[in-house]
Amino acid sequence: MSDVLLFDLSQHLEKLFSQQRYDAGFALGRHILRYYPRHLATYKQMGMAALAKSMWEDSIDLLQRALSIDPEDIQMWEALRSAAMATELQAEAALAADYIKDLHATSEETTPVAAGHDAARQQDWVRAYEAYRAGYAQHPQRMDAALGLVTALFHLEAYDAALLMTNHILEELPYCLKAHWQSIRCAHLLQDQTVDVQRHLRIARGIDPDGRYLLRWFDDVQEEKLAHPRALIPAWDESERWAYHAATP
Repeated sequence: MSDVLLFDLSQHLEKLFSQQRYDAGFALGRHILRYYPRHLATYKQMGMAALAKSMWEDSIDLLQRALSIDPEDIQMWEALRSAAMATELQAEAALAADYIKDLHATSEETTPVAAGHDAARQQDWVRAYEAYRAGYAQHPQRMDAALGLVTALFHLEAYDAALLMTNHILEELPYCLKAHWQSIRCAHLLQDQTVDVQRHLRIARGIDPDGRYLLRWFDDVQEEKLAHPRALIPAWDESERWAYHAATP
Protein backbone atom coordinates (compact mmCIF):
# COMPACT_ATOMS: atom_id res chain seq x y z
CA MET A 1 0.00 0.00 0.00
CA SER A 2 1.38 3.42 -0.95
CA ASP A 3 2.19 6.14 1.56
CA VAL A 4 0.27 9.39 1.84
CA LEU A 5 0.72 12.53 3.91
CA LEU A 6 -0.38 12.18 7.51
CA PHE A 7 -1.63 15.76 7.28
CA ASP A 8 -4.05 14.79 4.50
CA LEU A 9 -5.43 11.84 6.46
CA SER A 10 -5.85 14.05 9.51
CA GLN A 11 -7.81 16.53 7.40
CA HIS A 12 -9.93 13.67 6.06
CA LEU A 13 -10.61 12.51 9.61
CA GLU A 14 -11.87 15.97 10.50
CA LYS A 15 -14.12 15.92 7.42
CA LEU A 16 -15.57 12.51 8.29
CA PHE A 17 -16.48 13.62 11.79
CA SER A 18 -17.93 16.92 10.54
CA GLN A 19 -20.16 14.85 8.24
CA GLN A 20 -21.14 12.69 11.23
CA ARG A 21 -19.66 9.61 9.55
CA TYR A 22 -18.54 8.33 12.89
CA ASP A 23 -17.89 4.67 12.07
CA ALA A 24 -15.57 5.61 9.22
CA GLY A 25 -13.99 8.33 11.34
CA PHE A 26 -13.19 6.03 14.23
CA ALA A 27 -11.79 3.47 11.80
CA LEU A 28 -9.53 6.09 10.23
CA GLY A 29 -8.51 7.35 13.67
CA ARG A 30 -7.48 3.84 14.65
CA HIS A 31 -5.50 3.58 11.43
CA ILE A 32 -3.58 6.77 12.24
CA LEU A 33 -2.94 5.69 15.84
CA ARG A 34 -1.66 2.36 14.60
CA TYR A 35 1.30 4.15 13.01
CA TYR A 36 1.46 7.26 15.23
CA PRO A 37 0.21 5.95 18.59
CA ARG A 38 0.56 9.30 20.36
CA HIS A 39 -0.73 11.58 17.60
CA LEU A 40 -2.28 14.44 19.53
CA ALA A 41 -4.60 15.78 16.84
CA THR A 42 -6.15 12.35 16.34
CA TYR A 43 -6.79 11.81 20.04
CA LYS A 44 -8.46 15.20 20.25
CA GLN A 45 -10.62 14.63 17.16
CA MET A 46 -11.70 11.19 18.33
CA GLY A 47 -12.40 12.42 21.85
CA MET A 48 -14.61 15.22 20.60
CA ALA A 49 -16.41 12.84 18.23
CA ALA A 50 -16.99 10.32 21.01
CA LEU A 51 -18.54 13.13 23.07
CA ALA A 52 -20.84 14.04 20.18
CA LYS A 53 -21.94 10.39 20.02
CA SER A 54 -22.58 10.30 23.78
CA MET A 55 -19.84 7.70 24.15
CA TRP A 56 -19.01 9.17 27.54
CA GLU A 57 -16.43 6.70 28.80
CA ASP A 58 -14.58 6.58 25.48
CA SER A 59 -14.62 10.36 25.30
CA ILE A 60 -13.19 10.69 28.81
CA ASP A 61 -10.46 8.17 28.06
CA LEU A 62 -9.42 9.83 24.79
CA LEU A 63 -9.59 13.37 26.15
CA GLN A 64 -7.59 12.51 29.26
CA ARG A 65 -4.90 11.02 27.04
CA ALA A 66 -4.87 14.15 24.89
CA LEU A 67 -4.82 16.47 27.91
CA SER A 68 -1.84 14.61 29.33
CA ILE A 69 -0.07 15.76 26.15
CA ASP A 70 -1.55 19.27 25.99
CA PRO A 71 -3.01 20.32 29.37
CA GLU A 72 -3.62 23.90 28.20
CA ASP A 73 -6.33 23.07 25.64
CA ILE A 74 -9.49 24.70 26.97
CA GLN A 75 -11.74 23.09 24.34
CA MET A 76 -10.74 19.64 25.53
CA TRP A 77 -11.26 20.59 29.17
CA GLU A 78 -14.76 21.81 28.32
CA ALA A 79 -15.50 18.54 26.52
CA LEU A 80 -14.09 16.51 29.39
CA ARG A 81 -16.25 18.37 31.89
CA SER A 82 -19.35 17.60 29.82
CA ALA A 83 -18.52 13.90 29.63
CA ALA A 84 -17.61 13.74 33.32
CA MET A 85 -20.87 15.42 34.33
CA ALA A 86 -22.83 13.00 32.14
CA THR A 87 -21.26 10.07 34.00
CA GLU A 88 -21.42 11.75 37.42
CA LEU A 89 -17.65 11.78 37.84
CA GLN A 90 -17.68 14.75 40.18
CA ALA A 91 -13.94 14.97 40.86
CA GLU A 92 -13.06 14.96 37.16
CA ALA A 93 -15.77 17.51 36.39
CA ALA A 94 -14.57 19.80 39.20
CA LEU A 95 -10.95 19.61 38.04
CA ALA A 96 -11.98 20.43 34.49
CA ALA A 97 -14.05 23.36 35.75
CA ASP A 98 -11.02 24.77 37.59
CA TYR A 99 -8.89 24.59 34.45
CA ILE A 100 -11.64 26.17 32.34
CA LYS A 101 -12.16 29.05 34.75
CA ASP A 102 -8.46 29.89 34.95
CA LEU A 103 -7.73 29.42 31.24
CA HIS A 104 -10.60 31.82 30.48
CA ALA A 105 -9.11 34.30 32.93
CA THR A 106 -9.31 38.05 32.53
CA SER A 107 -7.59 40.81 34.46
CA GLU A 108 -10.47 40.72 36.95
CA GLU A 109 -9.75 37.14 38.00
CA THR A 110 -8.20 36.65 41.41
CA THR A 111 -6.62 33.18 41.46
CA PRO A 112 -2.84 33.16 40.91
CA VAL A 113 -3.07 30.74 37.98
CA ALA A 114 -5.73 32.88 36.32
CA ALA A 115 -3.60 35.99 36.89
CA GLY A 116 -0.66 34.19 35.30
CA HIS A 117 -2.65 33.32 32.18
CA ASP A 118 -3.88 36.90 31.90
CA ALA A 119 -0.36 38.32 32.28
CA ALA A 120 1.02 35.86 29.73
CA ARG A 121 -1.56 36.93 27.16
CA GLN A 122 -0.36 40.49 27.70
CA GLN A 123 3.27 39.31 27.52
CA ASP A 124 3.94 40.80 30.94
CA TRP A 125 6.45 38.11 31.82
CA VAL A 126 7.53 39.42 35.21
CA ARG A 127 3.93 39.51 36.44
CA ALA A 128 3.24 36.16 34.77
CA TYR A 129 6.24 34.59 36.50
CA GLU A 130 5.19 35.84 39.92
CA ALA A 131 1.59 34.69 39.45
CA TYR A 132 2.48 31.29 38.03
CA ARG A 133 5.03 30.70 40.78
CA ALA A 134 2.40 31.44 43.42
CA GLY A 135 -0.20 29.33 41.63
CA TYR A 136 2.11 26.38 41.20
CA ALA A 137 3.16 26.57 44.86
CA GLN A 138 -0.50 26.34 45.87
CA HIS A 139 -1.47 23.72 43.29
CA PRO A 140 1.56 21.67 42.18
CA GLN A 141 -0.75 19.30 40.31
CA ARG A 142 -1.82 22.10 37.93
CA MET A 143 0.25 21.50 34.84
CA ASP A 144 -1.04 24.63 33.10
CA ALA A 145 0.57 26.65 35.90
CA ALA A 146 3.79 24.65 35.54
CA LEU A 147 3.90 25.17 31.78
CA GLY A 148 3.09 28.84 32.21
CA LEU A 149 5.97 29.14 34.64
CA VAL A 150 8.31 27.55 32.08
CA THR A 151 7.15 30.00 29.42
CA ALA A 152 7.64 33.00 31.71
CA LEU A 153 11.10 31.81 32.76
CA PHE A 154 12.04 31.28 29.13
CA HIS A 155 11.04 34.82 28.17
CA LEU A 156 12.95 36.14 31.18
CA GLU A 157 15.98 34.23 29.85
CA ALA A 158 16.16 32.07 32.98
CA TYR A 159 16.83 29.02 30.83
CA ASP A 160 18.38 26.88 33.58
CA ALA A 161 15.31 27.29 35.77
CA ALA A 162 12.98 26.70 32.82
CA LEU A 163 14.80 23.49 31.93
CA LEU A 164 14.59 22.27 35.51
CA MET A 165 10.86 22.96 35.51
CA THR A 166 10.33 21.00 32.30
CA ASN A 167 11.95 18.02 34.00
CA HIS A 168 9.41 18.24 36.82
CA ILE A 169 6.55 18.42 34.33
CA LEU A 170 7.79 15.41 32.40
CA GLU A 171 7.98 13.39 35.60
CA GLU A 172 4.22 13.91 35.91
CA LEU A 173 3.30 13.96 32.21
CA PRO A 174 5.96 12.04 30.26
CA TYR A 175 4.46 12.98 26.88
CA CYS A 176 3.67 16.64 27.53
CA LEU A 177 4.46 18.10 24.12
CA LYS A 178 5.23 21.68 25.09
CA ALA A 179 7.56 20.52 27.86
CA HIS A 180 9.54 18.43 25.38
CA TRP A 181 9.87 21.35 22.96
CA GLN A 182 10.85 23.73 25.75
CA SER A 183 13.50 21.27 26.92
CA ILE A 184 14.94 21.24 23.42
CA ARG A 185 14.87 25.03 23.14
CA CYS A 186 16.48 25.59 26.54
CA ALA A 187 19.16 22.97 25.92
CA HIS A 188 20.01 24.63 22.61
CA LEU A 189 20.35 28.09 24.15
CA LEU A 190 22.35 26.77 27.10
CA GLN A 191 24.42 24.47 24.88
CA ASP A 192 23.72 21.84 27.52
CA GLN A 193 25.17 18.55 26.31
CA THR A 194 23.64 16.62 29.20
CA VAL A 195 20.11 16.97 27.78
CA ASP A 196 19.07 14.07 25.56
CA VAL A 197 17.78 16.30 22.79
CA GLN A 198 17.31 13.42 20.35
CA ARG A 199 15.01 11.65 22.78
CA HIS A 200 12.91 14.79 23.23
CA LEU A 201 12.77 15.25 19.46
CA ARG A 202 11.76 11.65 18.89
CA ILE A 203 8.88 11.93 21.34
CA ALA A 204 7.77 15.35 20.09
CA ARG A 205 7.78 14.26 16.46
CA GLY A 206 5.77 11.17 17.31
CA ILE A 207 3.11 13.38 18.90
CA ASP A 208 3.15 16.19 16.33
CA PRO A 209 5.11 14.97 13.29
CA ASP A 210 4.57 18.05 11.13
CA GLY A 211 5.21 20.61 13.88
CA ARG A 212 1.75 22.19 13.76
CA TYR A 213 1.72 22.80 17.51
CA LEU A 214 5.31 24.02 17.42
CA LEU A 215 4.29 26.76 14.99
CA ARG A 216 1.23 27.64 17.05
CA TRP A 217 3.08 27.97 20.34
CA PHE A 218 6.42 29.58 19.52
CA ASP A 219 6.71 32.83 17.59
CA ASP A 220 10.42 32.41 16.97
CA VAL A 221 10.09 29.15 15.02
CA GLN A 222 11.05 29.59 11.38
CA GLU A 223 7.78 28.82 9.63
CA GLU A 224 9.36 28.20 6.25
CA LYS A 225 11.06 25.10 7.65
CA LEU A 226 7.68 23.63 8.56
CA ALA A 227 5.54 25.13 5.82
CA HIS A 228 4.95 21.84 4.01
CA PRO A 229 3.81 18.71 5.87
CA ARG A 230 6.19 15.81 5.33
CA ALA A 231 5.16 13.01 7.68
CA LEU A 232 4.01 9.93 5.77
CA ILE A 233 1.66 7.10 6.67
CA PRO A 234 0.34 4.08 4.73
CA ALA A 235 -2.82 4.96 2.83
CA TRP A 236 -6.11 4.05 4.43
CA ASP A 237 -8.57 1.68 2.80
CA GLU A 238 -11.97 3.12 3.64
CA SER A 239 -13.52 -0.31 3.30
CA GLU A 240 -11.82 -1.18 6.59
CA ARG A 241 -14.24 -1.15 9.49
CA TRP A 242 -12.32 -1.91 12.64
CA ALA A 243 -14.15 -2.10 15.91
CA TYR A 244 -13.32 0.98 17.94
CA HIS A 245 -11.13 0.49 20.98
CA ALA A 246 -9.10 3.32 22.52
CA ALA A 247 -5.44 2.91 21.64
CA THR A 248 -2.87 2.91 24.42
CA PRO A 249 -0.30 5.70 24.05
